[in-house]
Parts: sequence; C-alpha cells; structure tokens
Amino acid sequence: MLGALLALAVSADGCRTIAPKPIANTAARVAEVRLSGFDALPPDVQQALRDRMPLKPGAPLTDAAEQAAGNIAVEALQNHGYPYAEVQITREDAGAGQTRVVINAVAGPTGFFGTTDITGNKHVDDAIIRSRLAYLPGELFRRSALEQSQQQLGALDLFKSVRVEVEHGAQQPADVPILIAVTEQNAWRWNVSLGYAAGERLGLEGRVRNMNLFGGAQRLELTGRISKIDRLAEAVFTEPQLLSPRLTLSLLARDWSIDDPAVRAASKGGQAALTWMESPEFSATFAYAVSRERNRAIGGLDPLTTGLQDGMLSAWSVDLDRRALSTASATPSGPVLMLHLEQAGGWMPGTFNYYTAVGEVRAYRTSRGGRIVLATRGRYGSITPMHRESDIPILKRFFLGGSDQMRGWSRFEVGPLSPSGEATGGKSLLAATSEIRARLLPKLHGALFVEAGNVWRSDWTAHLDNLKFDAGPGLRVETPFGLIRVDVGYQLNRIEGLRVGGQPERRRWRITIGAGESF
Repeated sequence: MLGALLALAVSADGCRTIAPKPIANTAARVAEVRLSGFDALPPDVQQALRDRMPLKPGAPLTDAAEQAAGNIAVEALQNHGYPYAEVQITREDAGAGQTRVVINAVAGPTGFFGTTDITGNKHVDDAIIRSRLAYLPGELFRRSALEQSQQQLGALDLFKSVRVEVEHGAQQPADVPILIAVTEQNAWRWNVSLGYAAGERLGLEGRVRNMNLFGGAQRLELTGRISKIDRLAEAVFTEPQLLSPRLTLSLLARDWSIDDPAVRAASKGGQAALTWMESPEFSATFAYAVSRERNRAIGGLDPLTTGLQDGMLSAWSVDLDRRALSTASATPSGPVLMLHLEQAGGWMPGTFNYYTAVGEVRAYRTSRGGRIVLATRGRYGSITPMHRESDIPILKRFFLGGSDQMRGWSRFEVGPLSPSGEATGGKSLLAATSEIRARLLPKLHGALFVEAGNVWRSDWTAHLDNLKFDAGPGLRVETPFGLIRVDVGYQLNRIEGLRVGGQPERRRWRITIGAGESF
C-alpha cells in the first residue's frame, strides 16, 4: 500500500480541514475514489458529495485536487451538523501508474449554534449585526449559515473586514460558540466624478453618503449632477430594518431637469419605497411616487404631444430582483434578472395615466483566475397610455444612447424622429450588449463591446430587422476614486435623417468617459 496521511490545518472559520503532503509519483492517475465514514450523511447527500468530487477516475492525481476533495468533504459534514468534522485521505497503489484515493471521515459530535460574541464594533449597534445573522441559537450547526452571515454583514458596507468563525479551543462543545470580529470603516463617503460624452460634453457629478447616520446603519445619500443637457439634485434616506431585518424603507426627494434640443423637461417630487429581502438572492420593492412634471417637446412627437405637459404624476411600482449570491470577490458572476412594473393615474389621482413594464437580464461569465469576464445584458420595455399620447410624460418615454448602452450615439439620440429630425423617444425599447472585459495590467483593464437596440413609436413592438448596431473598444483604470471608464463607440449602421443640435448627424463615432462599468 502506498499512502500519505495528510496533516491537519485550521481553516479561517475555525474548523479543521486537511492539507496534503506532496507525493513522489506526480504522474499518477486516479483509479477510483472511496468514501468511508460518511454514514452520518443522508444517502442523497452522499451521492451529491461523490458527484462534486474533483477527483475522477482517469484524471491526474494532484495535490490541489486532493486538497479540494478534502475541503468539499469537510464542508458537507459541517453543513449537516458536524462542526468538528475531519477527514483523512490516503493513497493506495492500484498498479499501472494508477492510485486509489480513500477519503475517511471522522464526523465528530453533533453541534448546535450556541452563544455569539461580537468584537470590534464601536459605532454600529450589536443589534444591527445580530439582525444580519443567518442562524439562531439552538439551531443545528451549518457552515453555510456562517458564510451567509459574513456575506450579509459585508453587504452593509460598514466594515473594512468581517470574520465569522467557530470559537473553540481543544474542547468540542455541543453548543458551538461563534465569534464575529469586525473592523469598522469611516461612515462618511464622498466622491466626485467628471465625465465626458458627445452631446453632453463635460458632466460633473458629486455624491456624499453617511452609511451609519444614527448608529443603526441608517443611510443618507446626497447626489448632484450637472452637464450640458441635464441637472439633478437628489437626497435619499434609508432605514435598513423597519420592523424586520428583511424590510427596508427608503425615502427619496429629487429635482431633475433636461434641456435638450428636442426636449425640455423638469421633474420635482419624491418617492417612498419598501423593499422585502426574501433571501440574499431575491428581493421585491414596492414604491409610490408623486412628482410635478413640466415638459415641452420641441418639434413635436405628434400633434397630440406637441407643446406643454404640466401636471401631477402619481404612480405605484413593483421591482423584482433575482441575482446570484455576492462573494468577497469584486468580479461579478452569475445571472441577474430584474422586472419593473409601474402604473400611473387610473384609480389614483394625477394628470398622467399609463402602464409600463421593463425586464432586464444580465449574465457574467468569469474565466479561471478572473482575468477575463464576458458580460451580457438584454432589456425590453413598453409603456402604454390609458387614453391618449399625452398621458405619458416625456421623461417616462424610452430613449437609447449615451455612456450606458448604445455608446455609438449620444444620449437620447436613438429612437423615433420628429419631423425636424430630432430623436423624441418612443413607447417600446429593445437593447442588448455583449462585452468582453480583460485585465491587461494590475490596474488597467481593456474591453470590447458590441451593442444592438432601437426604440419604436408603438407599444409592445420590436422589429428585429430595424435594429441599430454599434461596437468599439474601451479602457478601464482603477484609481483611488474608483474605476474610470473610457469607451469609443462606432455606429455600424446609421439613423437616417437624424439631426443633432439642428444639424444633420455626420459623425459615426462617440467617446464617453465615466465612472464604473456600464453594467
């Protein structure tokens, strides 16, 4: 028998795992993998464990694969109530250059969550930290609950570091004590960004946030933006747990105006929203908004909407958000599904009356090592007036173009044209983006993107033979102030008759500079 007994190591969560010693025969292949001592697990869990094993018959036997197999085995035991589980892995010569791998489990005693001690918090209440824990005292121990708790505490954005670990010495108590060690960071955050986009020219945006206003993780965020075509002042207050840790209240006040060659628009009002976090992967937001809308379409969308819109917008909305669990890595991964439903007027007071629905799908695939990310996004939306065209305020119509999507055109340039050739928005939108992001240097990233989309006059419309396309390269630079993005978009097909600033559009490319990724 050729075997190697693996040395014990202590993992970050305080549970013991196995670290392999190197073997002499590095060219050996796996003959079979035997699991021993896993009777404490249900049969379906044992089968799932076998399926997850990185060691497969015929595959090369490496120390890394063996270490991963040991970690997966310990994780399975710890997720089913055995916090002190250990495994020992031995190798047996199976002849012909092959090795039999035997994974033997020592489950240890069953454990339950005991007391939780918290250290390191000076300004954040213990109650806020405890409200984000994914377990209760007396429940069967699960390692996954510790990992989920760490993720939920990190999502508060109040701490530089968070450790959630088993607190035990040589003893193995049935009531497992947990230690949560946090390092707080400054509650005040601010950033100022200067961007550039053709049509908008230079734009300046500033943001000031307090992430822990009253010690209970309440947030206050003030935002201001000014560019050639728009101005924005916005304040948002967020109460992270209203009656329940899963229920969040946010209050928003906004003053937004647009001064575009085709559109003059001003919106002043506010919104109250309740968000229910069903799980870290799924949330639902219910909101009610009231605003004063004063808009004028220059050149006219049609005879019914030419001229002044002046009235009250009263609308309720529902937003559903389903996404993969966040991780400690900044690299995105997994699918994101979002749906927005909104109704204005009707049985509610207000001047405007419409229904709208917008769905969005995002997906991220990251290469091994995280150097390359394939990011894709698709959106479709429609807005329907209840009675007449003027039931839809201009700022609720759909537009494409700018730094976020359809980067070959400037903001508000993709869509139906007025008789004078200005883009004036529509009632249906379809857009898709595919982007490859690659790390070139430690602080420098490159990107290549292809986009397709358009906006149509009619609701619930999509003409795939009438899509506009653009493509181009981009650079991203990591700075102390965040990610700075530069993109160059080139129109692969043009919008015939489009006029920009009263002049026929002649340039087929646009440069945009902004903060953060486009999505």
